[in-house]
Amino acid sequence: MRPSAPLCSALLLLVGCSTAPGPAVQRPLSPAEAARAALAQEVKSVSDKAEALLRAQDELVWKSWTEGTPGDLAKTYAGSEVWLTPATISSVERLQRMTTDALEQRALSHLHGYLVTEWLAQKTADISEEASKLEQTSNFTAAGQEHPYRILESLLASERSALLRKTLYEGATPVVTRLTEVLARRRLRTEALLAELGIPPSTLLVELRETELEPLVALAEEVLTRTQSAFVATVGRMAVSELQLPVERVSRADIPRLLRLPAEDAAFPKADIYGRAMRTLAGFGVDVPNMKNVTVDLKETPGKNPRGLVLGVVIPDDVRASLLPAGGGRDERETLHQMGHILTDGLSHERRWALAKLGNRTVGEAWSFLMEDLAVDSLWLQRVAGLPASGQASWRTSASAQRLFLLRRAAGKVLFNVRAAAPGADVPSLYRDVMGRTYGFAMTASDVARAELDREEFLASADYLQAFVLEAQLEQQLRGRFGPAWWEQKAAGDWMRGPVTPSLRAGSSVPWARSAWAWTRFSASFPRHSAGRRRALLRRPGPRPLRGLRPPRMPVCHRLLPSWTLAAAPSPPTQGPSLHKSLEAGGLTQRAFPGASVTHGAGPAPRPMNPPPGPPRTLPARGEKPWGQALRGSPTRLVAHTKRGGLLTPDVGCPPSLSTGLPFFTLEGETPW
Repeated sequence: MRPSAPLCSALLLLVGCSTAPGPAVQRPLSPAEAARAALAQEVKSVSDKAEALLRAQDELVWKSWTEGTPGDLAKTYAGSEVWLTPATISSVERLQRMTTDALEQRALSHLHGYLVTEWLAQKTADISEEASKLEQTSNFTAAGQEHPYRILESLLASERSALLRKTLYEGATPVVTRLTEVLARRRLRTEALLAELGIPPSTLLVELRETELEPLVALAEEVLTRTQSAFVATVGRMAVSELQLPVERVSRADIPRLLRLPAEDAAFPKADIYGRAMRTLAGFGVDVPNMKNVTVDLKETPGKNPRGLVLGVVIPDDVRASLLPAGGGRDERETLHQMGHILTDGLSHERRWALAKLGNRTVGEAWSFLMEDLAVDSLWLQRVAGLPASGQASWRTSASAQRLFLLRRAAGKVLFNVRAAAPGADVPSLYRDVMGRTYGFAMTASDVARAELDREEFLASADYLQAFVLEAQLEQQLRGRFGPAWWEQKAAGDWMRGPVTPSLRAGSSVPWARSAWAWTRFSASFPRHSAGRRRALLRRPGPRPLRGLRPPRMPVCHRLLPSWTLAAAPSPPTQGPSLHKSLEAGGLTQRAFPGASVTHGAGPAPRPMNPPPGPPRTLPARGEKPWGQALRGSPTRLVAHTKRGGLLTPDVGCPPSLSTGLPFFTLEGETPW
């Protein structure tokens, strides 16, 4: 029997009523929302293209570095003229102003900084290439002999005669004069291009360095002041032992010879360098050979660049390291330094490329310096390298003196560059005063002629200045919590990856930094992802310099976060009343730091530490009012521990410090910190 037509109609109506309701009608976007959505889509398209460009350049650099094949960086920029424009830069800036989320703002800030510096590098590429060619191909004559300018530092380091060192140094001044003219043209063009973009140079510096300039200047001033006596004493002793000269006769031409590192080939044989680094990392729970996201190239292939390199091609999924140690103490330090970059990139959990790959590198460099300084740690040298205490003096003295010099040099360059940027600045006179104070002796006419070589368009030295200070604080925290041999403690690795105690909980996301350091002065002027740096990486370097002063890795501070958590671990050797009582007695309360939570370390009790050798600090006794007043006026900082995935990422852009603040440098006793 068939149902009647009315019954069929009723059944159809019931079936229709039983179906799920259709999709809700979306509210139409307002004109402002629609405009923002369109702008966000435009910026995302640009971000994707920038990410693809960097990945292609990383692949090119990796192939050139490990195989020696020539790389044409210009080809990777094909089509970039369409999206790498002032209009695109303006779009990113407008979207950043519309964005309220803090992490998204930071990602956009990183993208904006990258686009600006990349555009500037493209517009000044011809001058940069001219400067590079001049430095690499110029020769100078000294004492009747012709020498390549590019190996001047090596010549100075290997020359025993003070008179010949001075002759070499002054003989290279004509090349310096020509180079200065080219670099000055690049700087002036950069300033004109920034004016075209409508970006004040100081604003760009704050964005790239991620901190205000006043705290940097204050920190640089204090570094020079507090290390002055140690540096003068160091130069005085080493002038006699290394140069056989009275300190009054030491000049800038003597610095490479004065601070050269001893070979120590027997103590650091080639075959053991990488294995020691792996054992060190395994001691605190990091098994690099079994990290599937990390590739370490140790092959000795023809044409391979002997210098270490770490590339975070896709952080954290594809991190690559190229190592070719030849043996000796310097290679030991370099390998350990690259291990720090493997940690920062390989253990990261951040997958937003603008946060993982862009931004400055202070935190990553601090962890790398921490690893590097194990090579001058007395206990590490005994237990891991097998170097007895009796055979460490020369190596540790030279390495510590070199680090002290690089710290002061970074501080001096920050002061010089910030003050030289002021309108109407007398640059030669300023350079003579600031760098004379930095080096510890009067500047000559040949020294002042090199002022332009120390000019930095983007104040890259600021990142290394803060990285040195941050590294000293990290070492103190690790020693205080886990003992002098902290690298043997699995708990130390857990703390580095991200602490679980409430007092050290994650604060906010801090982008990781990575290093693609090149042995060149020109790449130092550009952020790590820029045309200038990539060209420097692809430029075939000259022969490995003789054992002398290693040029500082100058390419890159920290962001001032709106909220952060201060973690005050007990500062050795003081183990007295609680930190809160000490703060209150010193006149410092939480009200002095709005938004800050100051808490005492709740982890395992720190092991006692030996106090640093040398004269006691001049601050008043803890608990007295003047102590708090002295700290209020100090630009030193307490580590604000923040975590963005992998390693603990300390933030140094915080109010005055209750920690060590600055490294304590010494040439005797315990390792400097």
